[in-house]
Amino acid sequence: MRRSVFFVLVSGMAACSPGATKDSAAPVDSGFNLDTDLNPEGGIFDPTKDNDGDGYLFADDCDDRNPEVNPGAFDLPGDAIDNDCNGKVDDADDCQDASLKLESWNPYEFAQALGLCRFTKGDATGKAKTWGVLDAKLVRADGIGAPERVQYGIMSKLGGWVTPREGANFVVLSSGTARPPSHADWVAPRDPSFITSSVVVPPAGWPRNTAGCPAPFDKTANDSVNLRLTIRVPTNAKAFSFDFDFYSSEYITYACSAYNDTFVAILQTSVAMNPSFGGNVAVDGLGNPINVNSGFFEVCSPGTAASGTKYPCPKGITELQGTGFWNDASPQDHGATSWLQSKAPVAPGETITIQFMIWDTGDHALDSSVLIDNWKWDVKPTTGPDTARPR
Repeated sequence: MRRSVFFVLVSGMAACSPGATKDSAAPVDSGFNLDTDLNPEGGIFDPTKDNDGDGYLFADDCDDRNPEVNPGAFDLPGDAIDNDCNGKVDDADDCQDASLKLESWNPYEFAQALGLCRFTKGDATGKAKTWGVLDAKLVRADGIGAPERVQYGIMSKLGGWVTPREGANFVVLSSGTARPPSHADWVAPRDPSFITSSVVVPPAGWPRNTAGCPAPFDKTANDSVNLRLTIRVPTNAKAFSFDFDFYSSEYITYACSAYNDTFVAILQTSVAMNPSFGGNVAVDGLGNPINVNSGFFEVCSPGTAASGTKYPCPKGITELQGTGFWNDASPQDHGATSWLQSKAPVAPGETITIQFMIWDTGDHALDSSVLIDNWKWDVKPTTGPDTARPR
């Protein structure tokens, strides 16, 4: 609840009380002590300043004693506190809109489908300086050119079993077509594959393969798509997480080859991370990027790759059926990870950029797709990045 504070400064005169005259002295008792009533821990409390050092003046802050409560914070569910000073306790952002369209080209709607529906401005001040998306773009892996519109989409389900992790929608990015097989624009990911003329240079150090597998023949990202988000972090957030599900038609023939397509989530933050990850926060247990060689690649028909790698496929094939990544006549032609969750560190209140990217490596054939959903902030720090099965 927003507090209202009223006080009167009296100078050069005694307080008036019944029976007092101008010649009789009466003690001054305002009944309110600015230091101890507003700041019980003691110290100087100045109503013209930012007393808790969180970047918000007393006038704009509903609790100027707590640096994790201010208009720039996110409302932490279940703590019975109005963390973001909007007058409501424990109110989660309801940004999942069932009316979002599969063929949307608006990158801000893709942020919304992820669970990021607060949008703010870089020059905002005072109460208007909230956390939120500052900029959103759908570009190539180099951050410049525009991908084909069929390479990205917003879906409410894929096949008969894959549904959103939270809300009404999830994002789909693809080196092929981000469309269900029933859609007129869908192209089979393995034969014939969706081929563009796009060949760009990805972020420094990419592409790379899983340790122990052949390095890519070249350093280009082919048929790439990149959802690039610039975000002001909440002042009480020390980490974030998101869920993703990677599909590839390279299973099993091209596993551990120089052609392995990859999904990465490249994060720019002020928090130091393991440089061997190349900024990527979507990794397997050994820090490798997510591709057909990842230890999480468990939705498939069991087999042994030419490299000798055995795939026991404990999650079976159910999540492939109806997705476009399935062929009854050749069940070992496709596979997936099922839903995974990555968590990464951030600094409270900083501005970050995250790029969700997928591309073909070495050629333009044999497509891969990734589903992304369920962005969440976390007040608990992490030494991440870390990826695991969601609970």
